[in-house]
Amino acid sequence: EHRRQPIRGADDIAEQITAAFASSERPAPDALRNDHCCECAETSDAYGGRPWTEISLQDILRGRETALLSATAWRYYLPAMMIWCIRAPDAVDVIQDNLVYQLEPPVEGRGVPEWFAERAAGFSDPQRAAIAAYLDWSRQREDAQWAPGTSPATCTTRWNTGGHHGRKGASGLATRSGPS
Repeated sequence: EHRRQPIRGADDIAEQITAAFASSERPAPDALRNDHCCECAETSDAYGGRPWTEISLQDILRGRETALLSATAWRYYLPAMMIWCIRAPDAVDVIQDNLVYQLEPPVEGRGVPEWFAERAAGFSDPQRAAIAAYLDWSRQREDAQWAPGTSPATCTTRWNTGGHHGRKGASGLATRSGPS
C-alpha cells in the first residue's frame, strides 16, 4: 500500500497566503452575491458576505461550487479556499481539484478564457506568489499520492505516446498492436 507523505511547507504556504491577502478589503455585499440561479444563491449564502478570514471548513463545504461565485467573490474568498484545501485536503475532496483547475489558465480548448481572465485580474505580486506556492503545494501533494511512475502525468504521457504497449491511433490514444 502506498502511504501519503506529509507535504513540506504546507503551514508556511498557508501563512504566506494569509499574509499576502491580509489587507484585502471586503467588497460591497452586492458584489459578493450571485443570484443568477438557486445554486448560485446557495453558494453565495455559504460565504454570507463575511470576511474571508472568518470562513470555516463547513462554509467551504456548503459553498463547494466555487465556480458559481461572482468573479469578485471568487477573488475575495480565494485565500480561504486555498487555506482550507491545505489544512483539510481530505475533507475538501474534489474542491481541491476544482480549485486547481480554476487557477490554471485555459489552454488548448480547455476552460473558458473570459471566466478565467475576469477572476485572474487584480492580484498583487505577493498574492500571485502565494497562489503559485499553493499550486506547487497541490502538485507535490498529488504526486506524493501515487506510486513512482503511476502519477496522472505519467499516465497521460502513456496515453499520448502509446507507452510500451502500442502505437498511436487516429484519436491520438494508444491502440493495441497486432490482431484482436
